[in-house]
Amino acid sequence: MDSDAVTPEEVKRATDACLRLLAVRARSRHELLTALERKGFSEPVREAALEQVVGWGYLDDERFARDRAAVLLQRGRYGPQAVQQRLEAHGLSREAASEAVAEARGAVEFDAEATARQVLAQRGLSGRQLGPKEHARAGRLLFSRGFSEDVIQRVLGDAALEPSGPDD
Repeated sequence: MDSDAVTPEEVKRATDACLRLLAVRARSRHELLTALERKGFSEPVREAALEQVVGWGYLDDERFARDRAAVLLQRGRYGPQAVQQRLEAHGLSREAASEAVAEARGAVEFDAEATARQVLAQRGLSGRQLGPKEHARAGRLLFSRGFSEDVIQRVLGDAALEPSGPDD
């Protein structure tokens, strides 16, 4: 039997596997292809299964990217660059990920500076003057969370200028 032959039973098993994965959470096309490949489905079977899932409206990379970007930005733990990197890790192109982040920023009214300050507050690095080591640590933290150098400079500049206690 030809190993590339596509049987309806194999396509059904692959489609069912996709639906089980999608029932847990939204996924990108790349994620589903990878999962089906790991399960041993041939390329023609994977493509046929994904075609069916797309036809039913259960798989849409643009919708996935926008929704995922919005969720990650709303959580208040990541900046736009980190969100874009996460979307690219899901198999989305740089352009698609960038566009999704831009749309999500507008939709959730993302404020990078406020979010960066929130990240610092969660780590106890706000509300007081930072010493040189803490200042560097805060900068590394924000950079690792995907905040731009501009935002980091504005936030840490503000943090460095804050008084260490009440003036009264």
